Amino acid sequence: MLKSTTFFLICTFFSVQLLAQCVPDENFVPVGANYGLSPDTLATAYVNQSYNQDLTFVLPLDTLVEIEGFGENLIAFEDYHITSISLPIGLSWECNNSEDNCHYNPTISQYGCVNLYGVPLEYGEFNVDVTVVATHELSWVVGTEEISFSLPLTILPNISANSGFAMTNFSGCAPLTVDFINNNPALAAYSWDFGNGNVSNLENPSSQLYTESGVYEVHYTAHSSIEPFYFLTSIQISNASGWAGDLDDGFGTLSPDPYFKLFDSEGVQIFASSVQVDNSFPVSWNLDNIPLTNQNYTIEVWDEDGITSDDNLGSVSFNGYSSSSTLTNGDLVMEYTILEVQPTPFADVVDTIYVYDSPTQPSFSYDEENVILSLDSDSMDVNYQWYYINSPIPNANNTTHIPSNSGFYYVLATNDFGCSTPSQDEIIVVCDDFAPELELNSDTISYMESSIFEYQWFYEGEQMLGLSSSYIIAEQEGTYSLLLLDQWGCKYNSNEVFFSLASLYDYNQNKLSVFPNPASNYLDVIVDSEQSFHLLELFDMQGRKVLSQHLWDVKNRLDIQHLERGTYLLKVYSKGQQLTKRIVLN
Repeated sequence: MLKSTTFFLICTFFSVQLLAQCVPDENFVPVGANYGLSPDTLATAYVNQSYNQDLTFVLPLDTLVEIEGFGENLIAFEDYHITSISLPIGLSWECNNSEDNCHYNPTISQYGCVNLYGVPLEYGEFNVDVTVVATHELSWVVGTEEISFSLPLTILPNISANSGFAMTNFSGCAPLTVDFINNNPALAAYSWDFGNGNVSNLENPSSQLYTESGVYEVHYTAHSSIEPFYFLTSIQISNASGWAGDLDDGFGTLSPDPYFKLFDSEGVQIFASSVQVDNSFPVSWNLDNIPLTNQNYTIEVWDEDGITSDDNLGSVSFNGYSSSSTLTNGDLVMEYTILEVQPTPFADVVDTIYVYDSPTQPSFSYDEENVILSLDSDSMDVNYQWYYINSPIPNANNTTHIPSNSGFYYVLATNDFGCSTPSQDEIIVVCDDFAPELELNSDTISYMESSIFEYQWFYEGEQMLGLSSSYIIAEQEGTYSLLLLDQWGCKYNSNEVFFSLASLYDYNQNKLSVFPNPASNYLDVIVDSEQSFHLLELFDMQGRKVLSQHLWDVKNRLDIQHLERGTYLLKVYSKGQQLTKRIVLN
């Protein structure tokens, strides 16, 4: 029983829309661990704004695994593979060794980096899901490790602000929802016209939806007061009596010398007009816009006498918040004019919202024979990005794409305005050109254990029911084979091996020894057998033959300096027999 401890690989961040090759920061040294990430958090992004940053990661060389009955053992990692990074629409990623399909061998370099690039097209809280497949020295026993984790990413809306209000998400693709923030709170009155047919008098209006593409003007006014201003602008006295008979008026033209006084409701004089000397009624005065409040005012009309006291010709009253009118009191007839001025807005602002159309939904077809995805139609003003399991595929921006793995694919079409439309998800099945090779050791026929396959064993071409493990014990002489099935329905047929009961006894007399194991520069192979074993072959764990040599003696030395570290299968052959030993190269 194997149980591996937890380890991490975190590698994701943004960059600008134009792809930039990142360079790992090898001056970064992790603190307190053999792995690390710099920087270790995702910065905030903004809708429709380019973002660029490289992320350096450090890969661990080994890890502790617990083997039941043997305790903990230090096991070396052989490969890391970044298989996918799921990102919000508009963002893509590229690793610094894309030529090797984002595989990293920590024995060559522990440093790597990822550059995320693009312009985010939607705002909100997202999880950036990263999937890494790690291979270590015991992966042939328990399979590879798939590591998945999430990093939170905040994308804020783009903001347009002015002296009156701010708009979030003011530019985007239809249907577009725009939020409004009032920059002048606690005033007396507001007026909003959103340009989409909706109006509001609220201090903080609700979000507005723009369903059609176009340019929309938002008109905003705010008032600190809703009361209009009133000004007394003119007075005319059309008739008055009580001025004749005075000594002053008995000379000359026998005309009055009228003037008036203006009093507030407390009886305080606030204005006195000039005297119209020897001027018969009607007489008038143009005033310098005397401000009025909401109270009653009194106008007294007088006739000036130079020798005796002035004559009071009467008085009239009116309210300051009234309209122009004519007032009478006995023979006194007076017209007054009041100018009503609406309050000046505290803010009067117009701003613009831009709404764009999205591309037509793309569709694509899969040519299984040639293993290629192709768009059904193409548009000159649209850019394309292929996705695999919700993760953008690096450099997959053409109208065609050759899939390398089975799974869900879709293509995202994005126009020059940043509006995107995804195609429907489709399950694409890609079956490898792969033939598993069986091993025969005594009466045991086996294939390396893997978590990605189901096993179906066959004897003489007939399925052996109830046998679904990675090995079987042969009980009958004859031909055995294995069919591997993956989760997508791909089938892989193994070679056929012949098991002979007659050779079982002879096989048990054969002994194959190797030293040292694990090995570094050389390997001594000792075959103690009465049989004539004439050929030795070495295979890696992908079934590729990496060495072949004739056996000339019982003891044979192999030069393995040129081979990469990892796990291999050593096989020696005689007529009708095969001996196998698993070895590890450091």
